[in-house]
Amino acid sequence: MPGTTPVSAPARSGYAAWVSWLEAFRRGEDPSTDGLGPVRGGFGSYVEARLLERLSTAFAERVRQWQTALGDRIVAQPPDGPVAAAALFHDAVTRLDPLVRLADSPLVPRPLASSMHEMLAAVRDGARTALDEAWRRGLEDEHAPGMPAQRRVDVPVRRGTLHPGRVAPRVPDPRLRRA
Repeated sequence: MPGTTPVSAPARSGYAAWVSWLEAFRRGEDPSTDGLGPVRGGFGSYVEARLLERLSTAFAERVRQWQTALGDRIVAQPPDGPVAAAALFHDAVTRLDPLVRLADSPLVPRPLASSMHEMLAAVRDGARTALDEAWRRGLEDEHAPGMPAQRRVDVPVRRGTLHPGRVAPRVPDPRLRRA
């Protein structure tokens, strides 16, 4: 109608778009971030804090999914030597790429991105150790005469790695920003 302002849909870069994106990401999808705006100041402190919490939770859930999948794979078919462990590790780390891309995104505030990178480094270190221990345990099982082979691998929970009940990375409080 002439003289009236058309009502437009909310901007794609708003809170609702982020929530939708985060739900898909949390479920294991890797949606494009095209059209999402940066999480910096434009939402208001309460809404921004809530969005950062959701972002942290979705990231932590994806890390947990990755750890579970790797643990299941190690248990199902433990590596039989260092070459197999290295190949399994390389494949697993490649599946972290969507998380690395999110942590590298300019849409994510730097303090949260740094926490994400720290978590990813700790998770990779834990995976490397778990794979190393899995193939060494298999080697020990092979050399223990008369003992039944024990192929179950308990993926160790190390300081700095995510385990059920722990929510990470740390979410910065936007109200504590310097002016």
